[in-house]
Amino acid sequence: MLHSKRSRLLLILFAITAFAGLAFVACGDDEEEGPQIGTVDVLGIWGDEELVSFEAMVDPWELDTGGSMAFTGTRDITTVLTTRVEGGNPPDVAIPAEVGRFQQFAGEGKLTPLSACEGLEEAVRANYPQGFIDLGTVDGVLYGFFMKADTKGTIWYNPKFFADNGYEPLTAASTWDDLIALSDEILADGTPPWSVGVESGEASGWPGTDWIQQILLNEAGGAVYDGVIDGSVAFTDSQVKDAWEKFGQISLTEGYTVQGGAEGINATNFIDSTYPPFESPPEAALVYLGGFASGFITDQFAEAVVGEDFDFFPFPGGGVTGGANIVYAFNDDETTCSFLNYLASAEAQRVWVDRGGFTSVNSQVSLDSYPDAVSRAQAEQLAGAEVFRFDLDDAIGGALQLAFFDGVTQYLANPENLDSILTDIEASR
Repeated sequence: MLHSKRSRLLLILFAITAFAGLAFVACGDDEEEGPQIGTVDVLGIWGDEELVSFEAMVDPWELDTGGSMAFTGTRDITTVLTTRVEGGNPPDVAIPAEVGRFQQFAGEGKLTPLSACEGLEEAVRANYPQGFIDLGTVDGVLYGFFMKADTKGTIWYNPKFFADNGYEPLTAASTWDDLIALSDEILADGTPPWSVGVESGEASGWPGTDWIQQILLNEAGGAVYDGVIDGSVAFTDSQVKDAWEKFGQISLTEGYTVQGGAEGINATNFIDSTYPPFESPPEAALVYLGGFASGFITDQFAEAVVGEDFDFFPFPGGGVTGGANIVYAFNDDETTCSFLNYLASAEAQRVWVDRGGFTSVNSQVSLDSYPDAVSRAQAEQLAGAEVFRFDLDDAIGGALQLAFFDGVTQYLANPENLDSILTDIEASR
């Protein structure tokens, strides 16, 4: 009798276990039919507070999908990305700030078209300006979109310091001579007018190229600027040389920089160069750097009030150069496509917009989304510029871009060698 009861119990337990196993298999089959979100390997340029903001931007995607991001940040992204692609180990997603190498990869068939990710191309075409869509298109195929843009027509200053000393911020209608006159006025009152730093690891020199391109656009015009990009105007052209010499007028005139000239400028990190005008008391009056500099300033001076303790005025001349981070992929895996669709959305970009130091070109991110008048003014400057050009060194990319960077540090150290420096840069085209 006891044996019979045990046998029945064992049969019941076996049946329950078998049923549970079938249910588990059925659930497993259902799960396999859904998206397989894993880890996306991303290579970009950001570090420090910019990386913190990018990670905050990605957090909702990770929470919603269960996916994760493995991010590698380097300012030497052109070299690192090229090495990985040539070695057969590209990242899933790249987010550099140059389009030269992007166009090369696309032309070689190494990139995945946005059309491979369901809904992505349609969303980008519907919500992004045609000019940026054109920049992301190679041979008629859309391969990339621009997630983050920055105006580079911004000269940062301390409004209280200006008010205390009776200095007037310049306007887009001001001239190069007006900028020099303001610099001389500040110097005469005992303060170095400028803070300049071009150190950036393997990419040292790039902040100086921003100076040169902005001067070139405003002094020589868009046709010359475009010619430098397409090669019809050489770096040895007299108008290009004039832009370099005007950069030298700021960086090499005795007393003009708090860094004390070439050696200090080459040794000063570009982020650190944003601090002197906002120290107490100010150690310099002005710093020229793109819109992203506001993030560096607020990170260093947590109590600084935007618009009161720091602000910008437009680079004199009216033209605006700007940089942008292009997003593109080397595969169309489920995780990659999910990540791309999220980054392209207004929902994602508002996260960084709210944190500051980010300008979106997605039309669904309204000016009301920006946290303060200064960031709104940057967005308006990008949208409303009569003459706008994509960052010159990012547009040329590759070896020529790196030679341009290196040429800046060489010029600062040995300005008398400018002709040979420009010859060498052009030779790397």
